[in-house]
Amino acid sequence: MSDETDPETRRVRRNLARLQVLLERRRVRAVAMRGVRGALGGGASFAALVKLKLAGSLLLKGGLALLVGLCFAWPVVAGLLLGLVLVVLAVVGAFEGEAPSCPDTCWSASRRRDRLREMIDERLGWLESRTGPAPRYRRP
Repeated sequence: MSDETDPETRRVRRNLARLQVLLERRRVRAVAMRGVRGALGGGASFAALVKLKLAGSLLLKGGLALLVGLCFAWPVVAGLLLGLVLVVLAVVGAFEGEAPSCPDTCWSASRRRDRLREMIDERLGWLESRTGPAPRYRRP
């Protein structure tokens, strides 16, 4: 029987695809919630500033609302700034002949996400080597 028609291989590939989708959904949900939180905070502060007439001009009110919104969505802003810094470092490093490396230790805040990554790595390793028993289904 070829590797593609082996039922264990198909099962592990399906399970791997499902785990990768779960990890990607988690990333999208986290970014979306930060954006929604920032938009709601900015909108609420803008509405409060308009109603209370605390700031003189509409531009000042919008600026204050933007600051409040950024305070609620600071992880998105920090991520964008970090991404920009990494891109600049990559360009500078490419001209100097070396590539920057970002340690993976800063992303270890969630045990569930770490377990999902371990399960994905386990299945990828088994699919490459096919040694030992196939990984069994476990709830992430």
